[in-house]
Amino acid sequence: METAIDRIELFVLSCKLPDTIGNAMRFFDRRETLLVRVTTRGGAFGWGETWAMAAPAAALIQAVLGPAALGEDVRYPAKIWRKLSRFIVNDRRGLTHMAISALDIAMWDASARAEGVPLSAKLGGAMRERLSCYVSGPFVKPAAEPYAHYLDDIDGYLGQGFRNIKIRAGIGAREDSALVAAVRSRIGDEIGLMVDLNEAGDVAQALDFSRRVDDADLIWLEEPVLHDDLPSWKRVSTGAGLALAGGESLYGLAGFRDFLCAGVFAIAQPDLSLCGGLTEGLRIAALAEAFNVPIAPHVWGGAVNFNASLHFAAILPSRTRPGARFPFFEYDMSFNPLRSAFADCPIGDDGLIGVPTEPGIGLDINAHQLAPFLTANHALR
Repeated sequence: METAIDRIELFVLSCKLPDTIGNAMRFFDRRETLLVRVTTRGGAFGWGETWAMAAPAAALIQAVLGPAALGEDVRYPAKIWRKLSRFIVNDRRGLTHMAISALDIAMWDASARAEGVPLSAKLGGAMRERLSCYVSGPFVKPAAEPYAHYLDDIDGYLGQGFRNIKIRAGIGAREDSALVAAVRSRIGDEIGLMVDLNEAGDVAQALDFSRRVDDADLIWLEEPVLHDDLPSWKRVSTGAGLALAGGESLYGLAGFRDFLCAGVFAIAQPDLSLCGGLTEGLRIAALAEAFNVPIAPHVWGGAVNFNASLHFAAILPSRTRPGARFPFFEYDMSFNPLRSAFADCPIGDDGLIGVPTEPGIGLDINAHQLAPFLTANHALR
């Protein structure tokens, strides 16, 4: 089969949410993402995704990265990544990594499909068929009582089989600690609990919160301060007494290097659709393993990033930390047709999620399915 890239298609997708949701830093009323499909001369195809800046990433691929990728052989995604990485010049921690992520995931998918094997096999082989996972939610709402709906939502998560829950917080140490106490009382001691501040705090707030929840048995505290503020991460790591998780907004191997060397991450959370794709994700995972830091991939966006992250997590080494078995998979349960319209990934009675076994990432998407969400479409050949 001819495996040189013949065509690159870009699909900017958007959908309105039934309610405005968010975290302590920002709210949003719609979801957006960019899907990329690469097709080879022999007809093999693969899907990629990046979600944080869909339209600008599409423009960058259309103008710069896409033409450089055309004609390249999808059997060698790491080689293509090196070629595309030459365009990471002044923008070393942002949009270029996002755009490369989408192309890189698509090429790995196409390469696995061309061989007729699951992506995990192409990446080296799955070490497990099912993954420990946690529900990512509830989300803050712009209301007088932003956490008022939390307990009802959590009851629903438990009814669906989840045995680990990550809640959004960050309004203030007093309010957040009261929320944690209420949630822990509702779920009991056997359910794992994590808290994500989404960068909303400062050092004083994070330390105050940690003192107030020292008896809540939290698995981790996520993004207690701005994601790139390493001095503040060091202060929180030294004083909080909680395992810290972060990395969803760090791009590239070098972005993780300083934080791992500083010893502030107990758990590293690269997002494949932002950090540089699977090629860079594998390097980040290897670096984290050298520091004995487990990976819990950050998973947001649509179905492509979701499935690719399942395969990625399936090949990672096992780690045990207090309250959790790693790799630990993030499952966003908020309204998201950009995932649910294309992927069905139920949680089992054991609270685990299965890894797809079909070729590539295990998704069968056609352009007609994208039509209800499509806001822009471009093609390069």
